[in-house]
Amino acid sequence: MNMSENRVFRVPASKPRPIRSRLMMATVASLALMSAMPGFAQQAEPAPAATDVVPAPAAAEAPATPAAEKAEVAKVDAPAPVVDVLNIPEAPIAELYIGDIAVEKPAVAATEPAEKPVELAAPAPAVAAAPEVPKAAEAPDVVLQLPEPPAVVVTMEPPQAMPAVDPPKAAAAPPAEVKPVEAKVAEAGLKLDLDDAKLRTLLEPARVKYRLKPAEIDGFVAAYTAREFRPFWLVGPAEAVVLSSKADALAATLTNADRDGMDPVRLISALPQSRKGPVAAAMQADVDVQTSLAAFLYARDARGGRLEPSRLSALMTPKLDIPSPAEVLERLSGVEARGLAAVLEGYQPQHPGYQALRKALGKLREELAAPVLTGSVAGVEGAPHPTGTLPANWLEGEALAPNKADPRVPMLRLRLGMTVSASNLYDAELQNAVKAFQRANDLTGNGKITPKTRAALENPNAPITLADRKPDRQAQLNAMLTNMERWRWLPSDLGKFHVFVNVPDFQLKVVADNAIVHQTRVIVGRPDTQTPIFSDRMEHLIVNPSWGVPASILKKEFLPKMAADPDYAAKRGFQVVRNGNSISIRQPPGERNALGFIKFIFPNQHSVYLHDTPNRSLFSADFRAFSHGCVRVDKPFALAEKLLSVSTGLSEQQLRSMVGRGERMIKLQDKIPVHLTYFTVFVDENGQVQQRRDLYGHDARIKNALQL
Repeated sequence: MNMSENRVFRVPASKPRPIRSRLMMATVASLALMSAMPGFAQQAEPAPAATDVVPAPAAAEAPATPAAEKAEVAKVDAPAPVVDVLNIPEAPIAELYIGDIAVEKPAVAATEPAEKPVELAAPAPAVAAAPEVPKAAEAPDVVLQLPEPPAVVVTMEPPQAMPAVDPPKAAAAPPAEVKPVEAKVAEAGLKLDLDDAKLRTLLEPARVKYRLKPAEIDGFVAAYTAREFRPFWLVGPAEAVVLSSKADALAATLTNADRDGMDPVRLISALPQSRKGPVAAAMQADVDVQTSLAAFLYARDARGGRLEPSRLSALMTPKLDIPSPAEVLERLSGVEARGLAAVLEGYQPQHPGYQALRKALGKLREELAAPVLTGSVAGVEGAPHPTGTLPANWLEGEALAPNKADPRVPMLRLRLGMTVSASNLYDAELQNAVKAFQRANDLTGNGKITPKTRAALENPNAPITLADRKPDRQAQLNAMLTNMERWRWLPSDLGKFHVFVNVPDFQLKVVADNAIVHQTRVIVGRPDTQTPIFSDRMEHLIVNPSWGVPASILKKEFLPKMAADPDYAAKRGFQVVRNGNSISIRQPPGERNALGFIKFIFPNQHSVYLHDTPNRSLFSADFRAFSHGCVRVDKPFALAEKLLSVSTGLSEQQLRSMVGRGERMIKLQDKIPVHLTYFTVFVDENGQVQQRRDLYGHDARIKNALQL
């Protein structure tokens, strides 16, 4: 009790007053005891409060770094800002042991200096010593002045009769929007008959069916352990436990998963079969865990976890951003039923390219679902024409053939809204009109009067069923689904400023704030030497690069030709180094160098990069798959200027002035994300759906894996 406070004691009136006397005697005794302590009545100087600021002694200024100690900057003819440009020593070259078949690939960072410069920081200023804390024995004395307690005599009421002061009431929070039975979950304290081992047992079938990884199993265990094995989806008193409205919202979200190109049947099948009515006690753990599994599968599939790209091709190695079950369930537990869909759909790619393709998918599905009448487009002008003057079954008989005369040709021209001529020849003009009619009615446009084409011509009001439509539309739909899956493999954040290469489109784009600021043509790998698909970060550029011939090219291309002509490499300007049974080949910098005058390095497991090329005439071709896997860039110095604009600011002219002056490295102040992608279907800047050739057969592998 704080003795400095005044106290009022309530004493029953019917009892004597020995309490007050004893209190006064104790107080006097305490004062006598404290007064006997030495120095008690002396007032010590108070110690500084914890919040007081103790001025520190001024720190000595750090000595200025001599200019001679700064890293030397590469000089260029034109004035340039200070940038990190390093002269590069001769790069180590990959060696190939001729007798050894298993040749290791050269290290991607072979051209980097052995040691990176280390910046020495200025010595830190001296820190003022903290003031010493006074010892307990030296604590200041305290003088207590106790007022005389007032002689107040009142009657003590029983505890239950004591007047109570009600605190001000807080504003009532709005009630949660839940089912009536859900409000009872807190009262009931519903808990599942579950523990670590039982949960793992329940998830075992899903581990096999959905390829759950050990870390994902652990994620479910962590999620349920964190809430002491209370359910995520079940509510109500013990005698009437049911699935919550949030579980209903989950089922609705899974049903609509096809809007994002996912398989709703697969996701719905992960839910418990019976989702209505009370849940028996023996089934509660199973039902809740199955519902949690379905929610996680949606989030995992949305982020690309349904497939493992590297299992489809060793050259597809994106780093997937898969959420953990604990993260998904924790986020869902914090929202109401009406907010669940937004949380789950937030795992879908938010990139503009994906959203545009998603919109195109919806439009295509609407077109395929809408009934089409054969008379909706009749002729070359795109308007229907009356056919009442034509006899029934007017195309009966042998099918009309192009470039042949037939008495039915005038009726066909009339049906298609063309001028009826005296000729009965099924000429090229009529054939083109038939093709237009076929394409307009979702039939194969071959210009031939097939049975389906005849039925459409003779019965303009008959609907064309989905089965009668040309297979190209379904193929286009499957291609869209395949490419939407690829968007899930990209990082959720592509980077505010990044490089985006689409291999099938043979294009490179520099994107800043979702806007294309630079675009150029590229040459990519041949089908037998494919450009890999992955994302990484560009670290530096090299002007006047040398080229150490990779072991794979050395083995496949150089050694067979050198066996026939030992001077094959030397005649072409390559430097050949032999060391016993090993051989290495290097191409020095110059106009004939396979990498041209500049290359862009983003270290990766595939040892590929962007670079210039001496064979610039190949950029004029429409089909540009000619490289060994690296990406050759048209107008590379313009690209370099754009990439350096956010850091060093070196211009294209300044970069070109370095050509022929030794191998030089220019480090980027901030690493730039580079995405090597593979999109055969995409929406261009004008909103048009574009389709490209499947160069490497990746589409076929993904379609097969998705069972499209």
